[in-house]
Amino acid sequence: KMNEVLVAGLNGKFGKFEKEVKTTAKKILKVLKKDNVLVEIYLTDASKMRFLSKKFRGKNKAADILSFVEPKNFVLPPSKTRKIGEIYLKQEARDQRQETRLLAHGILHRLGYTHKKKSDTIQMEMIERLLIEKLKN
Repeated sequence: KMNEVLVAGLNGKFGKFEKEVKTTAKKILKVLKKDNVLVEIYLTDASKMRFLSKKFRGKNKAADILSFVEPKNFVLPPSKTRKIGEIYLKQEARDQRQETRLLAHGILHRLGYTHKKKSDTIQMEMIERLLIEKLKN
């Protein structure tokens, strides 16, 4: 019934943030009352984020966070956890509150939330604010 969060720094200098990011992501999933979820989080720099953003979104700009759904027919070893995808988090400025908001945003996307319509945006932002409040304690 446990959630799994795999965190990897794609540059050596980001390794020291892995534990903190993992702890925050696990807290977010717990507050959202999620069980048996597996998410992968990669910590990287602006140039890698620009590359990913250009390749997958057609935007030549380094996003702060990108999330990717797990491919439909991707063969995985048998597991009790549900793999929800990958999140790439830009590690430029180390602002804890901003990082928590970005992680919450990425995890919500991987759980099916969107901001295509105004009502979806309002709902997603409301949940993000609620998560940040709960995680302060």
